[in-house]
Parts: sequence; structure tokens; C-alpha cells
Amino acid sequence: MLDTNILIRLVNGEEDPLFRPAQNALKLLRRENHLLTLVPQVLYEFWVVATRPLANNGLGMTTQEAA
Repeated sequence: MLDTNILIRLVNGEEDPLFRPAQNALKLLRRENHLLTLVPQVLYEFWVVATRPLANNGLGMTTQEAA
């Protein structure tokens, strides 16, 4: 199961210092043929963080951007 933090790091891209470790972890899991799954709770948590204002430790995305 993928964690919300992995999704956030990947969406943040290169500016996030944890982007590369998250990307490398996913590559390793895929290379080892692990089943990568998302559950509704992770999607909900991502939505909450993505649409939360930057000033409140969110990503500041619009609802359309987060979708």
C-alpha cells in the first residue's frame, strides 16, 4: 500500500528534498514486483493536504489541480 507521504513527495517534484528517495523507493518496489495499491483513505489524505493552503502546511492546490 502506498503511503500519502510518497504521493505528496512525488507531486512536489524536484524541489522536495524527499522526492528522489520516494522515487527510488517506488522504482525498487516495482523492480521487485511488489503489488502497489492505493486505498481510499490515502486518496482522501492526499486531497486534504493538496488543497490545504501553503500557510497551513499544505500544497495550496486548487481542487481541479488536486484531482
